[in-house]
Amino acid sequence: MHRLLTALRFFLFRRTPSLPRRSFSTLCIRVKHFVAVGILILLSGCASGFTSLAPNPPETFQKIGSASGTACGTLLIGPTLYNFIPIMLDTRVERAYQSALSEVPGATALVNVTMHENWYWWVVGTTRCVTITGEAIR
Repeated sequence: MHRLLTALRFFLFRRTPSLPRRSFSTLCIRVKHFVAVGILILLSGCASGFTSLAPNPPETFQKIGSASGTACGTLLIGPTLYNFIPIMLDTRVERAYQSALSEVPGATALVNVTMHENWYWWVVGTTRCVTITGEAIR
């Protein structure tokens, strides 16, 4: 924390020996730029577009019932922030989708798909479960 404050103080109040101390207006401009850059960094964090979970349905289809499927994956070793050994984590959405399809005999796809994710912390890792629900079609 001390290093961060020292770096911030240097950024705001630095001067060269041959120049006079910066004016208050220059300081205000630097603070505004610093705050603007900080806000841009915070707002550009975790952002992504929508992702399609299911393939596009055919032009004509028949709804045959509702379906739901769940699949889980695990991150092992350490507290939540430092988990680094994934076990069946990358494929959990696909496995949940296939589980939902297999729940209704004759289903070839799902429409009106929703996804819900839960995660559970346990002593040496976390388990993340995905539930896919939708209407089965053929």
